[in-house]
Amino acid sequence: MECLAKWSKGFFLSKTYLYPAMQVLTLSVALFCSFMNFQTWAQNNISWEPASEVAAPSYQNNFPRIAKDADGNPLISWSNNIDLFFTRWNGNGFEEPIKLNSNDHNIAGPGWMGPDIATHGDTIYAVYKQTPEGDTNKHVWCSSSFDGGQNFNLPVRVDFIGHNISRFPTVTTDVEGNPVVGFMKFENDFSEPRWVVVRSDDHGMSFGTDVLASDYSSAMAEACDCCPSTIVSSGNTVVMPYRDKNGNIRDTWVGVSTDGGQSFPNGMDVDEQKWAIATCPSSGPDAVIIGDELYTIFMSGASGSSRVSYSKSSISGMSTSGAIALDANTPTNLISQNYPRIDYHKEAMAMVWYQFSNGKQEVALQFTEDLNQGLNNVQEIVDTDFVNAVDVMLHEGNIWVIWEDEVSGTVKYRRGSYSSSVSSPSLVAEEEELQVIHGKESWLISSGRSQEPIHWQLFNVNAQLLSAGNTSFAKEGQRVEISYDFLPAGMYVLRIQQDKHPTSWKVQRP
Repeated sequence: MECLAKWSKGFFLSKTYLYPAMQVLTLSVALFCSFMNFQTWAQNNISWEPASEVAAPSYQNNFPRIAKDADGNPLISWSNNIDLFFTRWNGNGFEEPIKLNSNDHNIAGPGWMGPDIATHGDTIYAVYKQTPEGDTNKHVWCSSSFDGGQNFNLPVRVDFIGHNISRFPTVTTDVEGNPVVGFMKFENDFSEPRWVVVRSDDHGMSFGTDVLASDYSSAMAEACDCCPSTIVSSGNTVVMPYRDKNGNIRDTWVGVSTDGGQSFPNGMDVDEQKWAIATCPSSGPDAVIIGDELYTIFMSGASGSSRVSYSKSSISGMSTSGAIALDANTPTNLISQNYPRIDYHKEAMAMVWYQFSNGKQEVALQFTEDLNQGLNNVQEIVDTDFVNAVDVMLHEGNIWVIWEDEVSGTVKYRRGSYSSSVSSPSLVAEEEELQVIHGKESWLISSGRSQEPIHWQLFNVNAQLLSAGNTSFAKEGQRVEISYDFLPAGMYVLRIQQDKHPTSWKVQRP
């Protein structure tokens, strides 16, 4: 297949709320040197710290991905094309990386594709593909943590697909914190590539049967077999973006589920540029869901050069704006753009991408502090020289950008701060109304929504259900007690659902 031929030639150089973005302008070197510290930063209202390394060069830097824990601290995964590494922020820096794959698993993870990570509070899921990819006995695996990344369980097999083979795992979480994994599925000779999605209903301890989430453009359509992707979710909506191959037309499509990823009856072309190309471009889309709106971002060469575009779509209406170019004010010395990523938090949105401009490989960024006020077209260069795959994360006035640095051979990061002037009253109120307090012999649950019953579940750090119950608050200020006198000392996870709003808490038995 196309991808295997390119691999043999050395062609490739290269998720608790995540969402995608939009526009892109590029600064020339002159603008970067003369005005970056003043004009662009002031207009974007971002105050940046210097770039730093996540870990030593011995850990290498392939395909970094960033997510956040319950407190908004960054969590980063990447690979050296053999092992999957993970590190977390401790308040002053990133901790020594730990390996998440089993010792007998080598993983697929070059610079242009690899493992993925998603979070739901302090629950973390990391997925990877075992190599050789074409071996039907090598699988997609998922490792989970329920304490913010301090400890991880042994990897659990995700793909139960018989004689088929799998590739490109990506992960998100449902409303209860269960992992939902997308991956590309082939016949055992790498033919008939298609995207499928599989759910877990026990927090990653086991996975069900995969369902098709691609091939909507025609009866002859298939997935573009060398283009990785991402999967995103919000509430019961799960979206599987991917590059479609309909003949030689390779637009970006999305499969849409409204039942938590159990089925994907509908799909739509969110690109509509009709890019005709005979070989796989090895570049996939990213997306975010904001209410009923889906923002999808992707690279296309329909204009004759690799450029990043975005589209805005209605999920319920299954209608889209089609591709909106992000290079309207780009200087003529821009050669190419690729590998876009995006994040969204409250009303702020950020998008980063790789570009080759002015003879340099650069990390470019566009940031919008308040999406309600429209898109900010100001773009800036976050780093330059031998950059490759990038990612971004937003949380409460902080922005983190990470990338492959090909000079140092490390994952690098840059942290910035912006004015988080927009609040989210509904989320704040929700957090304030439901509280868990440590009592002398029990955990005490209190809620301002006194008429709403709750369902609670108590798990150990290995995701084993220890106890569960249903109760109601008879009057304002009443507390529900969950006794822990039968438990040994240690950390536990308490999941509470009230009025369809699930919340996870880390609790301790003294």
